[in-house]
Amino acid sequence: MKKKILLAILILALSSLACNITIQTPQIKTGPETSTSVDEPYPETDDPAELLLQMGAGTLNISDGGSSLVEGEIITNIANWQPSIDRSDERITISQGNNDQSFTIPSGNLINEWNLKLGTTQPMELSIDAGAYESNIHIGDIQLKKFTIDDGASNSKVTFESVNRITMESLKYNTGASQVELFNLANANFKEMDFDSGAGSYTLDFNGDLQQDAEVSIKSGLSNMKIIIPSDMNAQIILSGGVNNVSLKGTWTVSSDKYRTQSSTGPRLDIDIDMGVGNLELISQESNSL
Repeated sequence: MKKKILLAILILALSSLACNITIQTPQIKTGPETSTSVDEPYPETDDPAELLLQMGAGTLNISDGGSSLVEGEIITNIANWQPSIDRSDERITISQGNNDQSFTIPSGNLINEWNLKLGTTQPMELSIDAGAYESNIHIGDIQLKKFTIDDGASNSKVTFESVNRITMESLKYNTGASQVELFNLANANFKEMDFDSGAGSYTLDFNGDLQQDAEVSIKSGLSNMKIIIPSDMNAQIILSGGVNNVSLKGTWTVSSDKYRTQSSTGPRLDIDIDMGVGNLELISQESNSL
């Protein structure tokens, strides 16, 4: 009860403060649409190729099926947001121009749309560094050695449609006040996963085919968090951080702050959740029934 009262006081104080602050935000002028074609081959290296995508406000669509490391089209109507492409022996970086203006208010209809296809023939390390954006990312047959997303206020959806053919050393997602949905995470074939978020709404779905023992660390602030685990997966969730609003669906074995599925065979998924004030929903369900 004390936490709820303190939270209410904090919200009222911030609301009162916001009413007395006037922020002068520069406008961005839009212009005619321009299109940049992307077609970058794999670097000539024995190590996994590194692909870094840096963008601010806009829309990012990623799918598999490219014949190169990355190919596609970037469309914008902001003159100084034209992307640049830098290439080294191991890394390709695609960057939005003048990223420091990404959080200003556009005048007119802002367009900044990245439609990219990634190759599937060689392993890669994919990093996305973004601001306030929307994304729809379909991994498919992309071979990911490492996968990192660092974004601000986002509306993001990532789906692993099939099992990663190589072991992913790490999967990291760091986000601000966002709405994020991650589907079929077991197919990512990761050893370690870190998910760090601020206030927002988050769905982490661990359906798929778990290939090996895996560890997940989740840290979240004031948020609504939904964790989905197949009922036939060998999984354990440990809670810390004081979260006390936990709802359960499906069958769980509960001991203090530990929650286990009914299966004890096969690779094991261990999830540590450090969460403060918020709502946590733990769902044990038949595989891929959503």
